[in-house]
Amino acid sequence: MNRIVLIWIPLLLLVFASCKPGKKLARKGNKTADTSAVDSLATVPQPQIDIFDVKADGHMVIMELPVDTANLYVDTAAAAIPTEYMLPAEVPFSTFKGKAKMNYSGGGMSQDFTANIRMAKDSVIWIHVTAGMGLVNVARILITPDSFSLLNYLDKTGMKLHISEANQLLPAQVDFKTLQSFIIGEVLRTPYQRVAATRDMGDTWVMDIQGLNTNQVVNYSKADSTINNLQVLSTNGGFAGVIQFANYTIVSSRRFALNRDININSNNELHHLDMIFNNAGFDEALDFPFAIPDSYSLNK
Repeated sequence: MNRIVLIWIPLLLLVFASCKPGKKLARKGNKTADTSAVDSLATVPQPQIDIFDVKADGHMVIMELPVDTANLYVDTAAAAIPTEYMLPAEVPFSTFKGKAKMNYSGGGMSQDFTANIRMAKDSVIWIHVTAGMGLVNVARILITPDSFSLLNYLDKTGMKLHISEANQLLPAQVDFKTLQSFIIGEVLRTPYQRVAATRDMGDTWVMDIQGLNTNQVVNYSKADSTINNLQVLSTNGGFAGVIQFANYTIVSSRRFALNRDININSNNELHHLDMIFNNAGFDEALDFPFAIPDSYSLNK
């Protein structure tokens, strides 16, 4: 099984959450953080909102729709959109568990996997990946807000890194909060978010959300307040993606999308992930086992 697939299957979620151009699996040079973008983003509206259209063959088209910047800051009374849509509150939960079948295609290959996912809110994300009807262990990942650990069963290696070191090596920046919100099925939580505009589209509300390095366009169903699709664009260029949510069911009194269809264009490389949850649950007692055997090589 291709090592690239091993990295991409569990980390495709991270690529989508990163909202930054894709990076190769190699160390980066240290760069001085530029905080000027924070102030400019908070005060200067973007000149356009980008909308994505995914064709049947997986080709992604980006269309720029002009927006009147004078009206970009939303007057909630004039917008005629329910207040619950104004940067919706996070789904309340203490723990989450789910099992999802995934089909990945990209780079001229296609692979089927199963991911067992466990989370403790704001503290731990645990992912165990198997193949071959669950008979082949592929990888186990443990992520906290400040650490990243990977157990590769196929080549008998392990990795334990501070999150800053992981971001030097991995093909996408690991952002705990945005990955957590993706798994739950929320708007991706990114720094300095604000609602830039809303539109009434008949049966749906469309909300444009701007954040640090990221624009999101969210399509909500008026009938039940669920997200139909979520479109993401890196304002730095090189990255665009669409998540389509479907087959909602009630899980522990929460609406949860069992089906996720994800299309990503990262630096003109197309990636597709079809994700179907077999089961999901909230607020149960969970453990997060992770240990690298002594016989495994430890990559640093």
